[in-house]
Amino acid sequence: MMAVVFLAQVLSAATPLVLASLGGVLSERAGVTMLALEGYLLLGAFAAVVAGLASGSVLVALLAAALAGALAGALFAVFAVWRRASAVVVGVAINLLAVAGTRAALKVLYGSASNSPTLPTSAGARGSSLAWTALRDALTTPTVWIAPVLVTLAALLLSRTVSGLRLTACGEHPMAARAQGVPVARVQTMALMLGGAVAALGGAQLGLHQHGFIAAMSGGRGFLAVAAVILGRWRPVRAAVWAAGIGALSALEATLASSGQVPSVLLQALPFAITLLAVAGRSGKARAPAALA
Repeated sequence: MMAVVFLAQVLSAATPLVLASLGGVLSERAGVTMLALEGYLLLGAFAAVVAGLASGSVLVALLAAALAGALAGALFAVFAVWRRASAVVVGVAINLLAVAGTRAALKVLYGSASNSPTLPTSAGARGSSLAWTALRDALTTPTVWIAPVLVTLAALLLSRTVSGLRLTACGEHPMAARAQGVPVARVQTMALMLGGAVAALGGAQLGLHQHGFIAAMSGGRGFLAVAAVILGRWRPVRAAVWAAGIGALSALEATLASSGQVPSVLLQALPFAITLLAVAGRSGKARAPAALA
């Protein structure tokens, strides 16, 4: 049964990272440095839970999360693309805004600055064990199945379509793309909105899986997703594989924590420490889109 629990934890932990890293790939391939993935995850989780509580529909929750991410991406574009502010500063600002804004909204909507009411859940199958119930819950969360579909579509978009080639051109040679008549700012804005919507779906996974919103529930996953983008060399499939691997580390942390044999502080640092070592070891081999420099 331990293997079943671990598989359920891997699916639940990897999906937000895969979607967030995909959002980062789409944004950075367009030539915009993306450090706002942490904020996108928080906003997506909050929007999904609020919409889910109001409507009782998972589909409405996912659409609300994607809309929140797209709007955050548009806000990012206003300052980083159209106003030419530092993308790094804008990304940090959106992360801080998401943390403070979701806490304030929790207080206004539900009278608590720490957590929302619990989303309604379906009862588990009668007689089924907790392990199989956890796996069923993971497999019935739509984002678990949406993530690989979006990774495939993004890979095809970037490599097989004119829109994808234009997006890549804006990230590699924006001046040359502009000389060829490509509206660079508009393409980057669309890439940021699309990347924000996809990353926010990763936040929806957090909220739906935990059946509610908890303040700062992203827990640094956005920064792990940034590392997956770098390790994956800004390619959707490679970034998704790295994100899934980091998610497996997080699941291993949860499994070891349940045994009580390893100090929790060390376990919490495990995914971040190993990811940092991996980035340090492969940073010289990765070539970022030229416009990011």
